[in-house]
Amino acid sequence: MSEVSESVGRYLSAVHLLTAETDRRAGTGELAEVLDVSDASVTGMVTSLDERGLADYEKYEGVVLTDDGEAAAREFTWRRCVAENFLEDDLDLDVAALREGDADDPRAIGQALSEEAVHRLKNLVDHPCDGKCSAPNHEYSACSDEVRGTAERAEAVREDDDIGTADDADAES
Repeated sequence: MSEVSESVGRYLSAVHLLTAETDRRAGTGELAEVLDVSDASVTGMVTSLDERGLADYEKYEGVVLTDDGEAAAREFTWRRCVAENFLEDDLDLDVAALREGDADDPRAIGQALSEEAVHRLKNLVDHPCDGKCSAPNHEYSACSDEVRGTAERAEAVREDDDIGTADDADAES
């Protein structure tokens, strides 16, 4: 996997969730809304992802992940889910409470573990995916809170776009 930082991983995961079951690019405005960041931040990051070969970004058209970008997004998401399952189910910790304020995200331990260690942890917590997030959108309920939340926000953005598109089509009739 391409080594990705926490912020890069969040962007990759969001693009993946917005485009996983569609045949279209994610708009920068959609990403800004889903990630709760500025449009300028999104443009800077997707330009960087494009330069790194993790995404294909076209100004005014949006962004889609490359094969390498999708693989990195799925592994990033999977590692976070394994860590969250372990922290919440086995250690009985409230991950959301641990993330409040300026605290580091405890799920980052998923990225810090070696390949062997994360697979052993996966077996210990009986995580449903094996080495990458393979859940289709309708199965994200088995995933981490962040993945579920991002998937729900992505779905809401898609529904808003569909309603807007339908309203625009009706207005043109």
